[in-house]
Amino acid sequence: MKKILIYDATLSQVTSLTFKEKLEIVKKLSALGVDVLELPFPTEKADEVLIKTLCTCVSDATLSCSAPLNEKDIEKAFSLIKQAKKNQISLNVPVSPVQMEYFAGKKATAVLDILSACTVKAKSLSSQVEVCLEDITGAEITFLSKAIDLAVKAGATTICLKDCAGNTTPDKLIALVKDAIATCEIPNGVKVVLACNDSLSLAVSVSVSAIENGIDGLKTTAIQVENYPYLEKVILALEAILEKSGYTTNVNKSSIKRTLSQISGFASSSVEISSDNLDAENEKLEQNLSEAQLKDLVAKRGYSLSSEDLQKVYEEYQRLASKKTVNGKELDVIIATHALQVKETYSLVSFSVNTSNVLDATASIVLSKNEQTVSGLSYGNGPIDASFLALENIIGRHFELDDFELSSVTEGKEAMGQALVKLRNNGVIYSGRGLSTDVIGASIRAYINAVNKIMYEENN
Repeated sequence: MKKILIYDATLSQVTSLTFKEKLEIVKKLSALGVDVLELPFPTEKADEVLIKTLCTCVSDATLSCSAPLNEKDIEKAFSLIKQAKKNQISLNVPVSPVQMEYFAGKKATAVLDILSACTVKAKSLSSQVEVCLEDITGAEITFLSKAIDLAVKAGATTICLKDCAGNTTPDKLIALVKDAIATCEIPNGVKVVLACNDSLSLAVSVSVSAIENGIDGLKTTAIQVENYPYLEKVILALEAILEKSGYTTNVNKSSIKRTLSQISGFASSSVEISSDNLDAENEKLEQNLSEAQLKDLVAKRGYSLSSEDLQKVYEEYQRLASKKTVNGKELDVIIATHALQVKETYSLVSFSVNTSNVLDATASIVLSKNEQTVSGLSYGNGPIDASFLALENIIGRHFELDDFELSSVTEGKEAMGQALVKLRNNGVIYSGRGLSTDVIGASIRAYINAVNKIMYEENN
């Protein structure tokens, strides 16, 4: 039986997911048997924390981090995934004249030079390097073949052929793929995978034909999007058509419907919030909102504020809105900073967090309550998860983590990081904010800040 590799690109295609949802999706797909889980290059501190957390809790699947085509970003990508049991650096290289000249601003010869140099750099760091050649249907066949040869010679272990346009029939696309690799010397151990575009609903058909014609793997998504074939449809098609011919995958077919149903629930929740213009980080709020309009918006976001706290939030919103357009994320920070500032039930005394790619992360935290110290110890899927579980052990209660964000508020080596934690208790969201040069410390402080607000409201 030939094992077909299954890649998942959900996190790079669905951007409206929360930190918690991304973490759960990757864990579920790894348990399902997906071979490679693709992670986009991080643009915020929270993305970096997510990748490092995943490195400690994903052991079976390969974590593949995308990196822009420069040495600095390739090094950064590897620094984030190097603790993963199986790691890979992925390089996206344009090969059509349109993408090379208009999107990348490079001539064909320059693109080949960059491809070779960046692949060599990536291979010097990670044993697994993917070179994804984008927009193959718009490329000249001789140039595409040359790009494949150069990537293999530079050390690529996976060649991905990506159809970005989605306007080619299955037979023509398969003929293009066969012609491109026919003249290339691809040694044993180097995999060739296909990323189909499903804009014409033909990706599953292309996928089956590609496997029959020697392709080693397919790229899918666990949430239905236009640019990739849906994981469940691909697996069912391979099982129905190709399993008798000796093809199989590592994906657990008996669990796929239940797992993807759970994952689709995350996406539906995110889309519903986004459609109401509530929780998108960059969603711009209307200028010059009245206090009544802001009250409605705050309530829709799940917060329950007193008249006094609402007034504080409105005054800060007016101050900020007089200088710039305020977005949804900034409103969350305003609420966390200015609303329900209460006397502390718990305060942080100390914390110790240990993590590695061999053992589960552990967190030991000491808090002060009523002038007495209380401590908790927990294991977790990464340092943040372990820290939050240790806090739950101390408090003796579980709170639903509605959202978690990290951002930098200063620059430089000693940059100050800001954590925003939103906990849901009895249907109401309480937000906490923490600042520290240590992202774990900032996260712990933000969690405690949110808990103190819950304690205050319950006791008063």
